[in-house]
Amino acid sequence: MDHTIATRGSTLALWQARHVQSLLGGVNCKADLLKIQTTGDKVQDRFLHEIGGKGLFVKEVEQALIDGRADIAVHSLKDLPVKTPENFELTAILPRHSPYDLMIFKKQTAQRLGLKPEYIIGKQDVMLFGKVTIATGSLRRSCLLKEASNTVNTVGIRGNVDTRLKKLAESSEWDAIILAEASIERLGISEEFETRRLDPEWFVPSASQGALVIETIKGSAASDTIKKLDCKKTHEMVDLERQILAKLGGDCTMPFGCHFAYEPREGGSEVLVGRAVIAAQDGSTARSELYLPTEYRISSEKIVFETLKKLKDDGGPAIMDKLNLRQPNW
Repeated sequence: MDHTIATRGSTLALWQARHVQSLLGGVNCKADLLKIQTTGDKVQDRFLHEIGGKGLFVKEVEQALIDGRADIAVHSLKDLPVKTPENFELTAILPRHSPYDLMIFKKQTAQRLGLKPEYIIGKQDVMLFGKVTIATGSLRRSCLLKEASNTVNTVGIRGNVDTRLKKLAESSEWDAIILAEASIERLGISEEFETRRLDPEWFVPSASQGALVIETIKGSAASDTIKKLDCKKTHEMVDLERQILAKLGGDCTMPFGCHFAYEPREGGSEVLVGRAVIAAQDGSTARSELYLPTEYRISSEKIVFETLKKLKDDGGPAIMDKLNLRQPNW
């Protein structure tokens, strides 16, 4: 059966759609692409949370499914609100690319700051940067930078990956920008820049960052084929992250990070490691960290409960007040 994939028209979105197109070819399904320009693509001069959040990247794409112009939609999962509209389903979540955040510098800036290759930037490093200007379109990222240092100035940046890199190259005032590492993993980067990963134990990634999702209308003819592409382990991890965000009453405009992953340990077993952070614009944060050996089976409901409890105990209610957000059922 042939299908049409609805996608945004940015370089990254097209890479993602073509990636799915290739995967569908592996299950004997041909697919064409339908490019959609969204409201989020049109407004480029403000922080995302100021114009209504990442749902602005989604509505027009979903409308193409409703209208029958497309059968499936491909999204970065972190762009989707935690509540899926009733007539849609997140039919498959693909194996996750890097969930981490990446700081990108011009070469001379990286040299000036003394950043060695392959170095991971931690909170203490940012404290030593002194007066720097870092561009980001994410409230979470700007709040976490503020937690590290009052001398870091953050400025808003919008646009696709190519546009942001061009702005960095041309700016005499910016020292760095921050992007999802997955975007560079997918598209590559020019030699005029240097990249350093931000320490995920401090700079907790956005919920479901690095994961691609294929969305369909519930019960559509495409669903059975698309379900074959689902990655069970990735699906499990991002479901946890999105459940916690939903319990907090947040959406993708909320300065919240959450990441779960299985990490190996001695003897060949694994431990489930989960981190979460709520951040405020003044640099204050509430954090949670869980280490759960896989031999001790625990329900997702219990994991969500324990994460929220730790956030509450670490000052979560005060952070929510600072953000002018309704207190969740801790």
